[in-house]
Amino acid sequence: MGFWKTLCAALAVAVLLGSAPAEARFGKRSKPNSSDSKDSDDKDGKQEHRATPVGRRASDAPVRSSVRSSGVGIGWFDVLFIAGPSSYHRRARAEVPRGQRAPRPAPLVHLNVQGNSFGDVGGALDLFMALDGQRWGMDARVSGIALEADDGSVDTDRLTLLDAHLTLSPWSTERGRFRLEAGIASAHAPDAIFVGPSLAASLAACLGPSPFDVEARIQVVPFPHRQVDMQAGLALHLGALNLRGGWRTLYLSDGGHLDGVVHADHFTGPYLGLGLSF
Repeated sequence: MGFWKTLCAALAVAVLLGSAPAEARFGKRSKPNSSDSKDSDDKDGKQEHRATPVGRRASDAPVRSSVRSSGVGIGWFDVLFIAGPSSYHRRARAEVPRGQRAPRPAPLVHLNVQGNSFGDVGGALDLFMALDGQRWGMDARVSGIALEADDGSVDTDRLTLLDAHLTLSPWSTERGRFRLEAGIASAHAPDAIFVGPSLAASLAACLGPSPFDVEARIQVVPFPHRQVDMQAGLALHLGALNLRGGWRTLYLSDGGHLDGVVHADHFTGPYLGLGLSF
């Protein structure tokens, strides 16, 4: 229950943070505006301060919040694929003699690809690979995001998110798995590269005797940038093939490390995908 409460709370925070109109995109310097510059000079008499993306922000740097919110419609899909944990159904259905414990899951390898739609704003393509043992494992993910430019031009803004985690499974049975993850993550934006610690938790559990799993995952990067990445959905297992679909919410903020202005983005939309587990 604690995991679900955390997931719901983080989702609510991300939605609230993404409700304001946007001025600039995550990790992208604001274009100078003559009227804004004049007003700022008249009020503060301060010059623009450019801080290093992974460094500290000077105490006199002006901090303004700007959040870009994506559309929520189904829209188009770049690639109709998804990433996620594997199935336990085949072993869960195996007959176990009375009085004997079910066999432990063997090490599993997951190879997956996922497509996300963020409505009219853009979309993302994710690649995921992982190794699950009985308790310990590892995973690595890369997410390429293509977005419409926020300055009215026909250009495309591209973001790349990378992370690598070691995983610990406090609960690992024939019916599912709960993972705790810790590692490092990076965000490659138009004008900055951020690198920081990353924490995550994920759950996959069988829905009775059906071939479906319920799956959920949340990832948080607290600094130097702020990232909250959440998704939840269902998976259909056809042998080693996994078909998945659900909803993803992603919040990104550079914390004002780029030019003293907090640039943030909030994206939400459906995902679909395909994976192999063996």
